[in-house]
Amino acid sequence: MPYPDAMPATLGRRGFLGGVAAAAATLGLTACGVSGQGDTAEAGGAGKAVGRQIATDNGTVTVPEHPERVIATVNYDALMLLDLGLVPVGVPDGTAQKTLMPAAAYERLKDVKTIGAAGAPNAQAIAALKPDLILDQFYKDKTTPLATIAPVAFFNWADSGALWHQQIAKIAKAVNREDRLTAAKQRYQARLEEVSATYRKQIEGSTWVSLSGGQGGKVYLGSPLLTVMRDLGLKIGAGIPADESGFVEKSYEELDVLNDCTVVLYAGQFEGTATPPTQELLKNELWKDVPAVKAGRAFPVKHYIIASYTFALGAVDEIEAALKKL
Repeated sequence: MPYPDAMPATLGRRGFLGGVAAAAATLGLTACGVSGQGDTAEAGGAGKAVGRQIATDNGTVTVPEHPERVIATVNYDALMLLDLGLVPVGVPDGTAQKTLMPAAAYERLKDVKTIGAAGAPNAQAIAALKPDLILDQFYKDKTTPLATIAPVAFFNWADSGALWHQQIAKIAKAVNREDRLTAAKQRYQARLEEVSATYRKQIEGSTWVSLSGGQGGKVYLGSPLLTVMRDLGLKIGAGIPADESGFVEKSYEELDVLNDCTVVLYAGQFEGTATPPTQELLKNELWKDVPAVKAGRAFPVKHYIIASYTFALGAVDEIEAALKKL
């Protein structure tokens, strides 16, 4: 997952990943071209007629009762599967990177076989792994033909439940591990309640924003992190609409939009303080004039791109650390 080609290609902005090309320049979670083709009902894979039927955005698919050998064609799939107690047997090239995920996730994924770049799956490599299910969220035209190898469950992140927790719920159903998902949701809800209650005064007296740097003097306000921030009851500033959970593009010259924010959270890495494009932003004199920056209330967040409840819980911990400093 080299920079800047990082995340799936741009989707609609009002759901989850709008401007996600922004994140392509921000973090590093796979990017290749995306295009669609007609739906395929009963795309269950060659000889895979026995099992459960599930509804996907590629038609009704017959999947095994309890899939065990699952291919993740997108690295988001891989991270979601880990939340469900399942290590995929195949992942896209560059999925396991220490800078992009918690150490525990990296250790579980580092030795998993790779199946080609995201958006360009290698059918031969996939077949060699003998999968019983193939997951996809972005590259329908590339993964539909893989149904001759194993059932393909395609859940279109662009317009089919665009928030991360909606997507992981679909993955959980596909792999028949909804009980694991329930447990993860309960842990997350408990932490939200704990932090919201403990820091009620700080939350009520502050205004927040999340942002990341981009190429060519661009700044992207918001990210999937906004979902966690709102779950905690944080007031979101910088003019970000209430229904925005993606990325709003601004230029360095428009950083005065942050003037109403008392706290700024910016894109970090697990082995460093900021993503490369955000490092450029942090060096800029206009950034240094932002009131929250001057006040020492700008903090890096490693769990910036929320892909699972593990990431969401990590984000809550990092936000709590910021709250302690208010």
